[in-house]
Amino acid sequence: MVRGKRPLAMSENWDFLTHNETFDAEGKPREVYRALFDRLNEMPRTQVRALDDQLEATMREMGVTFDIKRDRVWGQRAWFCDLLPQIFTPDEWEPLANGIRQRLKAFEAFLQDIYSKKQILLDGVIPINPVLGSPFFQRAAAGLPLPAGAYLHLSGISICRLPDGQLAAKHHYFSNASGMSYMIQNRRALTRVIPQSFQDTGILSISDAPTNILEMLRSFSKESDPMVVLLSPGPLSPAYSEHSFLARRMGIPLVQGGDLLVLNDEVYLKTVSGLSKVDVIYTRVSDQWLDPMVFRRDSNLGIPGLAHCVRRQSVAVINAIGSQISDDRALLPFASQIIRYYLGERPILPAVPTFWMGDIDQREHVLEDLQNFTIRPLSGERILLGGDGRLPSNEKLEAAKLEILENPSQFVAQPQDCDAETISFQDGERRRRRQDHILFAQRKADGSYEVFPGALTRVSTTESEFTSSELGGGSKDTWVQVGLHKERDEWDPSRQTDAKIPAHGVTSRVAEAFYWIGRYLERAYDLAGMVSVIESLEIEELNPTERMNYRPVWNRILPMLEGAGSPTRRTISSPAGRYRLTLDTNEPGSVVSTILRAAGNAESVLETLSLDAWGVLSVLRNRFRNAQFAPDSSEEILTSSSRRLCDIARQLIPQFFGTAQCTMLSDDGWNFCEIGQLIERAAITANAITSITKPLLQPSIGGGSDHAMEIRLSAFLRLLNSRDIYRRVYQMRIEPLPLLELLWTNPVAPRSVVHCLTSCVARIRGNEINPSPSTARALAEIESLIQSILSTNWESLLSEQKPQSQGKTRLQTHCESLLNRLLSLHTILCDSFLNHQVLMHVETKPLFQP
Repeated sequence: MVRGKRPLAMSENWDFLTHNETFDAEGKPREVYRALFDRLNEMPRTQVRALDDQLEATMREMGVTFDIKRDRVWGQRAWFCDLLPQIFTPDEWEPLANGIRQRLKAFEAFLQDIYSKKQILLDGVIPINPVLGSPFFQRAAAGLPLPAGAYLHLSGISICRLPDGQLAAKHHYFSNASGMSYMIQNRRALTRVIPQSFQDTGILSISDAPTNILEMLRSFSKESDPMVVLLSPGPLSPAYSEHSFLARRMGIPLVQGGDLLVLNDEVYLKTVSGLSKVDVIYTRVSDQWLDPMVFRRDSNLGIPGLAHCVRRQSVAVINAIGSQISDDRALLPFASQIIRYYLGERPILPAVPTFWMGDIDQREHVLEDLQNFTIRPLSGERILLGGDGRLPSNEKLEAAKLEILENPSQFVAQPQDCDAETISFQDGERRRRRQDHILFAQRKADGSYEVFPGALTRVSTTESEFTSSELGGGSKDTWVQVGLHKERDEWDPSRQTDAKIPAHGVTSRVAEAFYWIGRYLERAYDLAGMVSVIESLEIEELNPTERMNYRPVWNRILPMLEGAGSPTRRTISSPAGRYRLTLDTNEPGSVVSTILRAAGNAESVLETLSLDAWGVLSVLRNRFRNAQFAPDSSEEILTSSSRRLCDIARQLIPQFFGTAQCTMLSDDGWNFCEIGQLIERAAITANAITSITKPLLQPSIGGGSDHAMEIRLSAFLRLLNSRDIYRRVYQMRIEPLPLLELLWTNPVAPRSVVHCLTSCVARIRGNEINPSPSTARALAEIESLIQSILSTNWESLLSEQKPQSQGKTRLQTHCESLLNRLLSLHTILCDSFLNHQVLMHVETKPLFQP
């Protein structure tokens, strides 16, 4: 094995000789890359940089992220994809794919053996300790029924170049094919940014991968319309956007452990319509977290009782429980023996020399030359030493040696000179990078494996010398050239299914996220409108005396916050206050903080949002992100900044709702977004009316003339964006009684409380002829409130100005009562649809008698 410093030709930061992927020995582009380099070299640096920026913006717009540091209040880090793709020729690809198929077939046989007879251990082919001593060997998995009789159905494998250019297996990701969606997203983004480059070479398509996976998953159930879900650890997972993409492209629910429960030996999904039986679970959660009753008891990610349901064959889990041991790096040194033992064949795909530190001879060999090795634990992407192409310092060597000797069986070693050198474009310049690849394969019905014609090519970046995404690495699109003897795709009539629309519901968690998206965006929209209107009122319509009178009133009509009674100094009556209400992330209920909350909820259910709708919301968030918060600026700058940003919010928020309505299903999820929007609008309207009942409807304040009353009520309606609607409905001067009727009872005015509540009823009722008890309860409460509003004699309440209890008029007291009932609808909706409470029947006896 040749190691040492490479003169001149190598980056100063690297100390190991590696294969050059893009250039030959003479420094010229390899034939497969020549056309791409010619195209990029013809562009000025500014144009290449613009393309690079466009590619990053495209990734962010598509919601493609991989967040490892959680250090951005504005959102997750956009996924990095390079302008220059990785290209595999047919001569390289065919033996590589055959080697992967062989390896998967052998490790499937290995899993079948170790969870039954363990013959390979009895025959002494490989040591016992790396298998039975592995933390990923799940004894509880022995005897569990397998989907289609197999463990591995969707797998990945890490590939790299040896110094001589030969492709070799680096790591196994057989149980968890992480990175597949990034492979597809890279292709989608690159076709948007540099579509002309795809004309230079014929490449195989990977667009059907999600559909192929879905068909495979559905085949594991005997039901004609099975419920398939993708189980994710949740938004805190760095790869959550990948889970979202796969779920969206397959059209299946993305769920977390809390969305599922076991009842009567079956797994159910908690939806707003009730419980829906789950037939197939594609899990991206490690085995040890899947079932706290069988594996780790501290798990909050899994489903208690899941393993029992698998044993009863009421649900299928893909990949099968127990398959994670095939990813254990301690088995990599024995991969060749496993292939020969089960298949009787020589390995087609060589492996990177791997040394398990639990073996004393292998450990001594590595420790004698430790600086030239990359040291990793048995799983995960952590690197204890090396992996960046640099010789480690003496301090790092000593620290690594101590940790290895403390628990040697938990580490493996591989040479540092395995990752190839490539070119990456960043900031318009060519940069030298390290790279490796993850390829993906799917098991077919006949037991063979189909290798998807693409890969996630991982590259080091400016921020990280490591290729792993978890350590800050980026990626390239990966092209597989069309061969001369490519098989034609034939139509398989067995794949055709009935054109029946599945009746799968929306999870309560997703509905709750949509509910808050609607509420937060409506709140931001209304507050932005109020800020803009007040800026205009102070300049255009009100004299200094009127401004002094009305500024305290304006603060009362601000949208209410969730935390009742929470301390806040927010004010809308000064330029500085309006600026903070617009752009201060620390200001409760500001436009920017409310938009951030809406975007955060949207990111948590990204799989259910259309890309077009998410694109609008992403642009909205980015526009506020790019605006610097400078509260010490002059009043003129504060005023112009507030108006500009509020105008942006007023434009893009309706655009989001309009785009979503045109591009998304009108299912329970979107219904709850609109319900949240309507409840928030009704609450803001009712709170505004209640807050100004005394100062605006009594003629004694600010003068008693009709003109003064007209100005006050006109300004109030402008704040609620309803002045023109009033004119259209009544065609008369603005007076208190018509104003109250417009905002409380009008059936078609968009801000009318009755209109909002009636629209909520329509969305909740949907197509249900016989609503469930929880639905009926919510409908009864809303309809009762509607009847109370409609039966109110507003003229009588207005005519009686004499204060009652606590110095309030009957009008004030009645409006407050209606407002409180309206606000209580939130709890009713949550209890009926969003919270998973167990309601005990009245005849059910308590478990413990007093």
